[in-house]
Amino acid sequence: MVEQAEIRVVHQGGSKITFREPVISSDSRFLLCASGHNVKVFSTATEECVQELRGHTDLVTGVLLRPSNHLQVYSCSADGTVRLWDFTDGILIKTYVVGYPICSIYASASHDGVVFIVMPTQRDKRSDVFQLVAVHLPQCADQLVETTDVSAVLGDVSSNPGAVAFGRSGEYLASAKGLQLEIYFFKKQKSYRFFLKEDHKNGGRNTFTCVACHPKDDCVATGHEDGKIRLWRNFNHKKEYTYSTLHWHHSAVSSLCFTPEGTNLLSGGVESVLVQWRYGQESQRDFLPRLGAAITNIAVSPDGALFCTSHSDNKITIIQSCVKVSSIIQGLVK
Repeated sequence: MVEQAEIRVVHQGGSKITFREPVISSDSRFLLCASGHNVKVFSTATEECVQELRGHTDLVTGVLLRPSNHLQVYSCSADGTVRLWDFTDGILIKTYVVGYPICSIYASASHDGVVFIVMPTQRDKRSDVFQLVAVHLPQCADQLVETTDVSAVLGDVSSNPGAVAFGRSGEYLASAKGLQLEIYFFKKQKSYRFFLKEDHKNGGRNTFTCVACHPKDDCVATGHEDGKIRLWRNFNHKKEYTYSTLHWHHSAVSSLCFTPEGTNLLSGGVESVLVQWRYGQESQRDFLPRLGAAITNIAVSPDGALFCTSHSDNKITIIQSCVKVSSIIQGLVK
C-alpha cells in the first residue's frame, strides 16, 4: 500500500522567452533571456539551451550583464530579489532581498556597486504607481543579503522596461511615461520634464512607448504610438531643447536601441521589420524585413557584432549586424 503524498511541482517549462529584452554576452557566444521563474542561457552558434539559472520563486522580470564583470549577470524578479549569477557555470553567487516585487533592472559602469530597479510604491503587486530607486548592493561574504540602503531617484515612472534608459556614461537617465519625458541628471540631482500635446491636428498619437540614449552624444531617442521617433537634443538647457522627427513605422514603435558606438539607431514594431537609421544621416536607413512576427524588443551585443530581436510569437532572431539572420531560437507557441 503506497502512502498518498501531496503532488508538488518541481519544475515548470515552456514559458515565454520573449517576456523581457534578451541579453547578449560580451563575447557574443551566449544569449540570456528571462523565461518564467528562470533565466535561460542559449548558445548563439548552435541555438541550444546550455544553462538554466534556477532559484527565483516568481516571474523573472529582467536580466542584466554586470558592468564590472562580463561573466556575471543580475536577474530580478517579482519575488522581490535581485540575484547575481555566474552564467557560464550556472552558479548562483548572491541573492539580494529587496522585499518589493521588481519590474525591471538597470545599471551603468559609472555607478559601481549600485543597481537601479523599478518597483511599486506599495508592496502590493496590484499597485499601479511605480518608482525608480537606486539599490546599493552590500559587499559582504554572505550569500543571502538584505538590502537596506535604497534611495528614490524618480517617482511615477512607467513599469515598461523599455521606457527608462541611461545616457552618456550614466551621467543622466531618461524616463518616458504617457506624454511626458523626464531627464534626471545625477551630478546636479535635478530633473527636467518635457511634455507633448495629446495629438497633432492630423490625428497623430504622441504617447511615448519607449526610449533609448546615445552612448556618447547628448541625444535621447523616443518612440511613439503613431510610429514616429523623436531625437531630443539640448535638453540640459531646458528652454533651448530641440527635437527632430523620423517616421517610417505605420504603427507604435515598440523598441529602440543604439549600437554600442552610437553609429546607428535600431527600431522595430508590428511591421516585423528591423529598421537601421544612420545616426547623423537619418535619411539613410537600412531594412531587414520579413522577420515573421511583431518585434517586441531589440538588443545588441556589447561589441556590436550581433543584434537580436524578440517577437510576439515567442521567438528570438539572432542577426549578424543587421545584414542577415544567423539563427532563430523558438519557444513554445500556443
